[in-house]
Amino acid sequence: MINSKFEPLALYFQCQNEPQIVLSFEEIEAILEFKLCKSARKYIAYWQPSKTYTLPNICLDVGYRIKDVDLKYEKVRLDHRG
Repeated sequence: MINSKFEPLALYFQCQNEPQIVLSFEEIEAILEFKLCKSARKYIAYWQPSKTYTLPNICLDVGYRIKDVDLKYEKVRLDHRG
């Protein structure tokens, strides 16, 4: 079901009860225990669901949709799809 590499992030979202979550890239890396790839910091497309990028699909699978990405300040806003 979940790519084991991103499982910690999926578990984090499953424990949340907020309609909206804002995370810095650094916070995401702390949850995952590894650095995000360079594309995550460079391209908005990385944060859009696709066959190429797993992270946004994991968010969708556990009920959160990436609503906004700020590459300059390295922050992501997610909305619960409840």
